[in-house]
Amino acid sequence: MSETVIRPIPKINGFSLQRPRLLPVMVFMVLMLSVALYHVWSRLQVVNLEYQISSGEGRLRSLQEESRRLQIEVASLRNPARIEQAARTALGLHLPSPEQVITVD
Repeated sequence: MSETVIRPIPKINGFSLQRPRLLPVMVFMVLMLSVALYHVWSRLQVVNLEYQISSGEGRLRSLQEESRRLQIEVASLRNPARIEQAARTALGLHLPSPEQVITVD
């Protein structure tokens, strides 16, 4: 069997050379990757929210237009001339004669 010889770590200009430690480097890399992934995720959330806001604004505009259209329709249906015309033609109604009018005091 061969025996393992342990030698002291050499020194250069007063600094001792050591085997590089990978744990701090790996922790740093994992931390940087985590920050990068969080940044990408947050940007995607912002973009998705912007799409939702845009969609909501479009729906709001269409609902406002429909509301305006319905208000115009209500105004036209409440027109007394149209109601009188519909009563005369569709229902066959007419204005009462003076003999049919009873005044209540």
